[in-house]
Amino acid sequence: MLKKGLLLVIILGIFSIAPLDACAPKVAPIQSTPSPQVVPTPPPTPTSNISLPTSQDAWSKVIQAAKKEGKVNVYSYNMVGDIGIAVTKAFEQKYGIDVEIITGMGAALTERVLTEQRMKTVVADITDSNSFQAGNIKDAGGTISSQELPVLQQSGVWRVDPWASDPEKHIIVHTLVYMASFINTDVVKASDEPKSFRELGQPKWKGKVVEIDPRITSGASNFFTTLFKRKLIDEESIRAIGMNNVNYVSITQEATTGLIQGRYSILMMVSPGTLTPALKEAGVLPIKPLPLEEGTLVTNRSMTAIKGGPHPNATRLFMDWLLTQEGQTVFLKAASLPPVRNDVPDYTPNSLRITPVKAIAPTLEEERENLRLFREGWLAKLWNR
Repeated sequence: MLKKGLLLVIILGIFSIAPLDACAPKVAPIQSTPSPQVVPTPPPTPTSNISLPTSQDAWSKVIQAAKKEGKVNVYSYNMVGDIGIAVTKAFEQKYGIDVEIITGMGAALTERVLTEQRMKTVVADITDSNSFQAGNIKDAGGTISSQELPVLQQSGVWRVDPWASDPEKHIIVHTLVYMASFINTDVVKASDEPKSFRELGQPKWKGKVVEIDPRITSGASNFFTTLFKRKLIDEESIRAIGMNNVNYVSITQEATTGLIQGRYSILMMVSPGTLTPALKEAGVLPIKPLPLEEGTLVTNRSMTAIKGGPHPNATRLFMDWLLTQEGQTVFLKAASLPPVRNDVPDYTPNSLRITPVKAIAPTLEEERENLRLFREGWLAKLWNR
């Protein structure tokens, strides 16, 4: 429970593009809890607000039932640290409902949910990860549709379709993440900045590029696999980058610190949020995004309601709130990420904001295939690591 500042942290698994620093993990006990009766919500309407008295009454009953449940359990790799604290504090103050956020790597949390489903001891109410991890749970029959949430009946407010990843409306997109490369402007002259990933295979960049180890995180693998499959870069160019003495680090902070201090010239394939904490501390950094011509990887973060979760009404209330203008503002301001709503600003710091030459957004099918190739070590083998 985060009500008194406690954030339960589990570091499990190895497949995620989201960085995580945690210690002394404490796993929430798995208990068999009967599922309360779900209060019916109103059918979808095309209007921007739920205005019919019957609809208002139905949603009011959901809110009251949620308050009686008094708690919601969220398995998340996005709401870590101060982000989770900001979200839970705002929701608890508004509704008086405790939020317990259990964090960890995406694949590990997915496996935990699937294990709970098999054992019929469901603890998770909501998963917050990405579309292909949510898709794995959905494929196993572990999710339910959230199409009746009032916020999703709003029209004209969405920058991104919340159901873009799932027409069956189990998987809901709640934010976007841009994965790009960043360069230290103190050690690289503007005239020497590379314009293409292919240039990173040149001798002048030998030993000057750092990457989060592609054997333990899937960001670089997802990107290069997508480029290769779409014929935007050839295999030999990818191989040349990795064989040009690219530095591998397993801890994100080590990579960002090395870039800021000038030990490395370029950091490949991270989100602006990776550098935001350092920017907030220092006020200014000699760092800027490097929008290379092959493109910038754009992925989404998604949530889904878990089948048989112990707090079904609190689940629906939390998911609805997180997509409102209020919820998006609290969440994305803390996370320094762009929104899915038009009425919420982009909280990415200006100096780290990315304007892609080309946006590369893998489809759900591509992400699943990319995950398979990541597990097989395609990029690591290509880079002879």
